[in-house]
Amino acid sequence: MSLDLALKTRIDELLKSHHVVLFMKGTRTQPMCGFSASTTGILNEILPEYHTVNVLEDQDIREGIKLYSDWPTIPQLYIDAELVGGADIIRQMYASGELHRLFGVPEPDRTPPVFTVTDLAAEAIRGGMSDADDTVLHLEISADLSASFQIAPAGANDIISTINGIEVHFDPGSAQRAQSITIDWVETVQGSGLSLSFPGSQSTH
Repeated sequence: MSLDLALKTRIDELLKSHHVVLFMKGTRTQPMCGFSASTTGILNEILPEYHTVNVLEDQDIREGIKLYSDWPTIPQLYIDAELVGGADIIRQMYASGELHRLFGVPEPDRTPPVFTVTDLAAEAIRGGMSDADDTVLHLEISADLSASFQIAPAGANDIISTINGIEVHFDPGSAQRAQSITIDWVETVQGSGLSLSFPGSQSTH
């Protein structure tokens, strides 16, 4: 399938009009998919301003941008009308500091955070990962302090802290936000699981 000339011209004009353009699902303040949310979360940390295009509001753009870029997924980030990549590439560039260098902003502090992992949490994590070959525990903490644990392969640019015998991997922003947190294991009427609390705040599960 070829790209309609009129649609190509629309996309060309969008890219020429803005230094940084993100084609995404939803908006910067209300992303509508996890990949778009991850990408805007990263860009929001680095850039005060960038232009977004909500492909959910324009079916022609949603399909046309994939033909324009020869890139099959959304989001797509462009700088000076050049495709940088999608969510995974942006995450890798953020973790390595390459994205910061690209925008001319200071690279992130890569100091491993110091925090607490209780004995109960450490025991539960070790038990849960006993068969997790070639994977590690990642903790992602967003700017609004919502947190998620994932078991996945290590990244080349992960920031790593080992606390109470538990190795935890972070991206740069999450590492800074993890300073002085407490990871615990709790049992409630809703069930049991890891609990994360920030200094002076309530726990999140």
